[in-house]
Amino acid sequence: MSDAPSATDLENMTIWVGPEMHFVQYVVHGGTLLNQVAVFRSHRFRAGCEHLDGWGTPDELDAAVAPLCERVREAVRLVHRERRWPMFDRLPIASWTRARITLLGDAAHPMLQYVAQGACQALEDAVCLGHALASHSDARNAFLQYEKERAPRTGRVQQMARFFGDMKHLDGAGRAVRNALLEKRAPDDFTYFDFLYGYRPTNRSIP
Repeated sequence: MSDAPSATDLENMTIWVGPEMHFVQYVVHGGTLLNQVAVFRSHRFRAGCEHLDGWGTPDELDAAVAPLCERVREAVRLVHRERRWPMFDRLPIASWTRARITLLGDAAHPMLQYVAQGACQALEDAVCLGHALASHSDARNAFLQYEKERAPRTGRVQQMARFFGDMKHLDGAGRAVRNALLEKRAPDDFTYFDFLYGYRPTNRSIP
């Protein structure tokens, strides 16, 4: 926290969005650390070369933020450059259970990080799976109940994560429309996220 730029908002999550990139700041670890995440599209990336290190490099990051305001450029200078984190997801699938084996979390429904739901959905999976196992003597039936409950929801979150990534990184006319729509929304309007934060498994209520 002592290294945080003086203009940093320590009370709220702050997201700057721009063409093919965004930058996020928020406080973690009981207020002792400032988490900063810089996301950008690499124009050096080539399909089939995902394992190579010639794309997503620090100089590409610096070029991506160069047109931005000084406040963002100053903050990005503090981002660690030791490793890059390529992003992957998969389109939703209808089933991740076979006989007495089932999957949960990213193994079942990997998603992009744009709505911060990867770990959250894995925790929901665990709760739902626990409830299903408690209500069935046969694990196979429990797995099928768990999958029936979770597959539609996690599929929706996967698709939503892709949508919000695209929306954040718009340019041109799309960017103008996005900005106009966001300007009209109240700061406490979470309409599009109600289905995330109001969720309760149907197979057992959670107090």
